[in-house]
Amino acid sequence: MVRRRLHPLSQAAQLVAEHGEKVVGFMIYELHKTRLHILNFAVAESVRRQGVGLQMADKLISKLSSQRRTRITLEVRETNLPAQMFFKTLDFRATTVLRSYYEDSPEDAYLMQYRYVADAVEATLPMGRIDRLAG
Repeated sequence: MVRRRLHPLSQAAQLVAEHGEKVVGFMIYELHKTRLHILNFAVAESVRRQGVGLQMADKLISKLSSQRRTRITLEVRETNLPAQMFFKTLDFRATTVLRSYYEDSPEDAYLMQYRYVADAVEATLPMGRIDRLAG
């Protein structure tokens, strides 16, 4: 188990996926000024590959905007190929290799990142300028 302290200027938040009365997935993440950082993300084995992880990831991605938080980051073990592939399908990219990252093993981690891209409508909106205001 990896233990990390929260960044002193961040806040922690979570997403929980439930099916009936049962928790089938969770995500713990930090909110930073310009990014979200996933600390822990898990889906019960019995419901993997059924869209639970995708729904949670989509929910987190929906919290991004061009005005505030523009990216999501996380570390993934080099041996956790299923997680790497899952995040790659969501357009996360490995940006850095973190050598001997984990305290419990000499294993490396990949820092993966998702960058928000404004959709066509948002990209055409003026920033900080009001063309017309009706009341």
